[in-house]
Amino acid sequence: MNSPNLQKGSTLLMSMIVLIALTLLVVFSIRSGNTNLRIAGNAQTKMEANAATSQVIEQVIEQIKVTDDPTTIAAQSVPVSIGPATYTVNVAAMSKCIADEPVLNSSLNPDLANDAACFESVDSDTSIQSNGKQTAKPSSCKTQQWEIQAGVSDSLTGAKVDQVQGISMRVPAVVDCL
Repeated sequence: MNSPNLQKGSTLLMSMIVLIALTLLVVFSIRSGNTNLRIAGNAQTKMEANAATSQVIEQVIEQIKVTDDPTTIAAQSVPVSIGPATYTVNVAAMSKCIADEPVLNSSLNPDLANDAACFESVDSDTSIQSNGKQTAKPSSCKTQQWEIQAGVSDSLTGAKVDQVQGISMRVPAVVDCL
């Protein structure tokens, strides 16, 4: 027969093993929860930084709409508040023209206000194609594609976001694609 003293010792040992297992489970759960909380916070910070750069890019596009020469828009640092955080968005100067294409007089519509300023030609000569035919006369406007570069570096959280937005615009023919 088993003596009562031996049973009390095994019960204590099993209780200690179960207690250690439960303690390890609780510690793991707390650490996992903290890690998930940090991951969610980092994702939120990145989304806020993306929203801040998008907002500033839209402001730069509005500046571009009121100028004839995008190269006059200088680099700028713009503070943007989103919730409790404030991000400083750095926008590069408009210096990256991707493509430059003349607008032909034949493609203009005199009834459109946007086309009216383009009807004066910068050059009365027309170029000749390889087949000997004359090309259409260019207007006094060009269509150019530019890149707007903006970025945020948050020293507090370590978040870093860079965005590049393309824009196509009609400019006077004298604006060079750099």
